[in-house]
Amino acid sequence: TIDLSKTEFDLLEYLLSNKNVALTRDRLLEGVWGYNYAGNTNITDVYIKYLRDKIDNRFNVSVIETVRGVGYKIADE
Repeated sequence: TIDLSKTEFDLLEYLLSNKNVALTRDRLLEGVWGYNYAGNTNITDVYIKYLRDKIDNRFNVSVIETVRGVGYKIADE
């Protein structure tokens, strides 16, 4: 099993529900943190790193892809 915080789980779920779609940081902020989130947009980068540490690095896979100039996505293999 993998222990995820609520926010990590919500982010992973949002990425999976938009599979094969490159999501901008703003869209992730809206979808996961809500429209009223007043924090810095790099919070998405921080939580992507948390997920990569727990999933990608642990299992030697690359589930979350960086889409240069856009954001992030999870793609079919």
